Order: sequence, then structure tokens, then C-alpha cells
Amino acid sequence: MVWWFFCPNITYGEDALSDLETIKGKKAFIVTDKIINGLGLAEKVCRILTQKQWEAAIWDGVEPDPKISTVKSAAEAIKRFGADWIIAVGGGSVMDTAKAAWVLYEKPDVELHALTPFDELGLRTKAKLICIPTTTGTGSEATKAIVIRDDETGRKFATINPELTPDIALLDPEFVVGLPKNLTAYTGMDALTHAIEGYISVWKNDFSDGCSLQSVRMIFEWLPKSVENLSDLEAREKMLIAACLAGMSFGNSQAALAHSLGHSMGSVLRTHHGMSVGMALPYTVEFNCIDGGDAAKQYSELARMIGVSGKGDKKTSINFAQAIRDFMKTVGCPASFKEAGIKKKEFNAGLEKMVEFAMMDTSLTMNPRNTDSEEIRKLYQYMFEGKTVDF
Repeated sequence: MVWWFFCPNITYGEDALSDLETIKGKKAFIVTDKIINGLGLAEKVCRILTQKQWEAAIWDGVEPDPKISTVKSAAEAIKRFGADWIIAVGGGSVMDTAKAAWVLYEKPDVELHALTPFDELGLRTKAKLICIPTTTGTGSEATKAIVIRDDETGRKFATINPELTPDIALLDPEFVVGLPKNLTAYTGMDALTHAIEGYISVWKNDFSDGCSLQSVRMIFEWLPKSVENLSDLEAREKMLIAACLAGMSFGNSQAALAHSLGHSMGSVLRTHHGMSVGMALPYTVEFNCIDGGDAAKQYSELARMIGVSGKGDKKTSINFAQAIRDFMKTVGCPASFKEAGIKKKEFNAGLEKMVEFAMMDTSLTMNPRNTDSEEIRKLYQYMFEGKTVDF
């Protein structure tokens, strides 16, 4: 069977931003959000380019969990400016907005809802894309995926297309050194979920497996150090690399059940994406390994790599789920809805909509165990209480 592995050109390490000085072009449109812009990071990019006699503009209209209307606004701004490079400076929401706006800039008739992996878009006739992450988790700088929110329903939908892979990813630890402790933990759990789900996805492959294994190893070592010392530049750099590796993994194999659950939590309860998928992760490990089989074998391989063992693959996988919960406690990420401060009334009010959205989420199709709406509902109920999955 013919297969493909997509990834950007990657520049990483201290002063990675200086690579911008080697890029040829005339007009750069910088996509960011108001927080990142207020920190001066977008201006730092702009300054390097203008010193090269480029025209550069900053657009900071991205909001968390960006809507289609936001993407369209960004695309209109890019069109008015006439960019030959689009540069995303921010976290996952910024990079997803930049990718989706890039599509509409080049192909304004494309319906983002209907975009498939097989569409031939013909991107790069007008512009190319650079992603500069300011969080250590999303991996969007290395993927062909976007996650956008529908304006009317609020549902997040994810789609992929090979042409959405950025041309260049710049991983500069100076751009993440100021990330607060809770966001360091949440985005780190996002990366861990990407790496683990990339390893058990039904589309897994040898190339994505290699990225997953190294990413999981690095995250278990370096995320606690990043949380403990927010100024540890080495830990920040290692987590940037780990998150990018995780992006290359799940970007070429796809995410699974934890992302379906997490996307829907974020859509309905407006919880942080990394916290949501991280919270779901240990429950999905238990759910997927309950009958043993390939998933249990794959989880146990990851478990043994970080020193977790057990009698047989299934028991090792269950111990792995507990190790993930212990790790979450260490870095400060809630492992249940209760721990996250979600009240029972709020949870019950959103439960059926979360189940509905999760069943519509494309990541569900890549999960190694088939599931139905009743099992999804039960998983959410177990996640509220913090119960070990036994079905």
C-alpha cells in the first residue's frame, strides 16, 4: 500500500527566529491574537522582516477556538494586503486560523466544512505559510489539520488536507518561556495525547510511531521540569520539540477517541482544549484496552518505555492509564470534571449535546475500538466522577 508522510521544514533552538532573514519574499501577513500581540512577539517577527525591506502587517483578531466568521475576516484582511507569506505567531487557535484563512485567500469558494483529505486545492500560488508556536502542545505547526468552530452550533469540526502542512515551522524557546504554569501543563497534555493517540490510531505507521515514541519519552521527562521552573529554557526547547514530534505523529496517523471527547467538551462547556483531551486520555486508554488485543499491546509498549509494567498487556495498559493520571497530578492538570470545577448541573445540562457532537467528530473513526452513543455518554459520566473505566 502506498503511504505518505508530511512535515514542514523545521528550524529549532535558541535564535531560531533568525531563520526569517534567509526567506525570500516581499509581503508578510502576520496572524496572531491580542495577547501575543500585546507581548510584542508578533512585532518581533515584523521587525526582522521590515529590516529586510519587506512590507509586513499584523492582524490580531484570533479568538480561542476560532469560528468560521473569524477565519473569513482574516482571509479578507490577507486579500486586502496581498501577502506572499502568511506567518502564524501563536498557539493552536492562531495556527488553525492562519491555515484556514490561507485556504480562503487562495480558494475563496472552498467550504471549510466540506474540505477533505483528497481535495486538490492548489495552494501556494499566492502565498506560503510559516508557523511560530507560542505554546508547547498543539503541534499544528507540523500538521495538515485544522480545527474550527461553527458559528451557529458552536460545534468544533476538524479536517485535514496534505496541502495545509506549513512550509516552515520555527521553534524558538524564547517564544514560550513566558507561558503560565496552567497553560504549560494543559498544552503539554495536549502534546502527550497527540503522541499516544497517534500511536494507537488505526492509521498508525512506522514513521508516525517513531515520532510518538520519542515524544512520549520527552514529555514525561521535560513537562514536569517546564512546570516546575517556567524560566527553564532547555525544558521549554525540549517541550517545543516534543510537541512538534507529536504533531508529526498524529498529523500523519490521526487522533482518536480522546480528541472526539475533548473537542465536544470544548464546544459545549468551553473548557481548554489541552485540558479537555488530557482529561479524557486515561479513560480512553482503559476503554480501548478492555478486551486486550492490538491496542493493549500498543499502550503497553508506551508504558514499558517510561518504566510502567504489569502482568500482560492489558494490565500494563491499565497501569499506564493510572501513570497518566499520576502525571497529570504532578503537572497540575485535572483528571475529572469535578477536579476541573465543572458543577453537576452544568455537566448534566451539556451532556447530551456533548454526546451528539462526539459522535459526529471525525477523530472517532480512527479509534481502535468502535463505540456508540451510550458508551460515549457513560465515558463522560465516568469522567465526571473520576471512575476507572470497566466496560
